[in-house]
Amino acid sequence: MDERIKIGPKKKIAFTCSGGATKAGAFHLGVALALQEKGFRFSGGLQTPGVLPRPTDPMEISTFVGSSAGSVISAYLAAGYSLENIFNSFIGRKPTDPRDAIPKVLPKLTYPTMMKLRPGLAREQLSQIALFKSITRAFMTGDFQSLIQLRWIKATGIFTTAGVEQFLREEVLPSNRFQDYVADLFIVATQLNHSRKVVFGKYTYSPPSHDLTCQYSNDVGISQACAASSAMPFVYSPYLIKNSSGESIHYVDGEIRDTLSTHVAIDAGCDLIFASYTHQPYHWQKEIGSLTDHGLPAILIQSIYLVIEQKVNQYIHEKKTQRSAILAVEKYCQQVGVPPEQLRRILGILEAELHHRRDVDTIYIHPSPDDHKMFFGEHFSLSPKKLSDLVRSGFRAAIETLNRYDFADRTLQPQVVKTRPSAS
Repeated sequence: MDERIKIGPKKKIAFTCSGGATKAGAFHLGVALALQEKGFRFSGGLQTPGVLPRPTDPMEISTFVGSSAGSVISAYLAAGYSLENIFNSFIGRKPTDPRDAIPKVLPKLTYPTMMKLRPGLAREQLSQIALFKSITRAFMTGDFQSLIQLRWIKATGIFTTAGVEQFLREEVLPSNRFQDYVADLFIVATQLNHSRKVVFGKYTYSPPSHDLTCQYSNDVGISQACAASSAMPFVYSPYLIKNSSGESIHYVDGEIRDTLSTHVAIDAGCDLIFASYTHQPYHWQKEIGSLTDHGLPAILIQSIYLVIEQKVNQYIHEKKTQRSAILAVEKYCQQVGVPPEQLRRILGILEAELHHRRDVDTIYIHPSPDDHKMFFGEHFSLSPKKLSDLVRSGFRAAIETLNRYDFADRTLQPQVVKTRPSAS
């Protein structure tokens, strides 16, 4: 019996990628390769001036939403790089097919680029010597009040994402303007000095009525947006951007407030969303044993993943509950003979009040709990062998998930994509 979930034609498809350093980037690439295997294509490249947007293919992914490492992969795809070109850059291999050199051969990301030391770090280290003496003296004398008042955790991070910004701007992106690309690209960052998430892209939307802590901005370059989104606290210092008004704003990792930003794709009019994320806690396996045998790093990662998993599961549960409530009301109204026009209005009110669109299908793709190699994978490794293994993990996880769905009827007819009416 075929129990696969049928997904019919949709107007607009999105690929959302979460964070997790190079480990997540490689996983997202594997997921993208699985989508390609299933017949999906990625819309990317620069717009042709004076040429109207063409109707999209029903299997074409035309919207990309990225946070942290996911922002870089999203930028690659929106810029028009093929998956093979991206994979070749991971392993440092030259392409053999000319089609994989469009818009050009994608250069390999290096450690000096990814881990650029923050300016002023050396000067701060010298001052730390005197600071260490003060801390030691406070401990020895029991003067803990003085210890608390010391600004001994003033360092904002060892590295900066300025190298990533320069790499994208100078070596990757054909244009640094969101508006110049065919695809809709959205990069998510978090304001350090405000409880606000900022979504950078080509449009300016009014803040969602149900979430005033989300703001859309179209006055920042793609490379800056990616650098801001990738500024993971404790590793990278907050990234400073001056907006068009001359205001200086510091940003940190795009997933501080929300692990998944699928709502950004929904705001952009998407009704089918592939959400890829890597924060999967370890489940006990006999051959691996307890994480206590693997030291503090494994325990810390597990703890972080558990917190993130709870947030993700709660979000998914809320969406399922909202949909179930709307469907229950729809079924009841049909049973008691509510006229179609009244039913449409009732369902419209419910969707508006619950902030839920029934026409949206979201497919979540994450590592298997049994994939211990993925769990123990190094977050900042650029080793071709390790990156290849992570790509394979993403491919396996995606194929396993996608096999539950039937996309056969998506090839019926092209869909004309319309941007959100409030876009400017």
